[in-house]
Amino acid sequence: MTAHAGESVAVTGPSGSGKSTLLSCLAGLYRPRAGTVRVCGTDTGALRPAKAAAWRLGTLGFIYQFGELLPELSALENTALPLLIAGRGRREAYGTAGRLLRELGVGAVADSPAGVLSGGERQRVAVARALSTRPPVILADEPTGALDERATDDVCALLFALPVQYGCTLVVVTHNPVVAFCADRQLALRDRRLHETTDSTPAGA
Repeated sequence: MTAHAGESVAVTGPSGSGKSTLLSCLAGLYRPRAGTVRVCGTDTGALRPAKAAAWRLGTLGFIYQFGELLPELSALENTALPLLIAGRGRREAYGTAGRLLRELGVGAVADSPAGVLSGGERQRVAVARALSTRPPVILADEPTGALDERATDDVCALLFALPVQYGCTLVVVTHNPVVAFCADRQLALRDRRLHETTDSTPAGA
């Protein structure tokens, strides 16, 4: 599997096929039993735990199925958190967070606790948080799995515009063929192997 800056890749496959494990290998959380995983030139399997955490903070943004926001913090605070952890000043962190929330259409809920947001709003905030440190790679694990059809469409439009808008690489794991079709390339994980399945025909057409 190879992915480039400005490109989106969707990975599909049945439950238990290893999609989330693949993301964990890309993130340096798991070491592959064989072969090498390189992200932005770094062999993720060779990273020591302390260095791996710092590398992830500067290189990767994560988006999860349920957003995984801290419910007691506001949308603004959740978005600013990675920047504060990275040692950025409070003014810079909150300024960047506010700008991203406005760009992603959720500026109006910046001061609302994450726990009261709708599913679509939570995912938009999660995208803002993932982008806050301007990482070159975004990893999304079933980002629309908990959303209704309308929210899925909205989040898909947002997600798959990121590589063009921000110049990042986007890797999305999904069960949804409609979501996968939105990516520049589609890969299927079967029998522990990735197979290129890119198709120009939307699912159901």
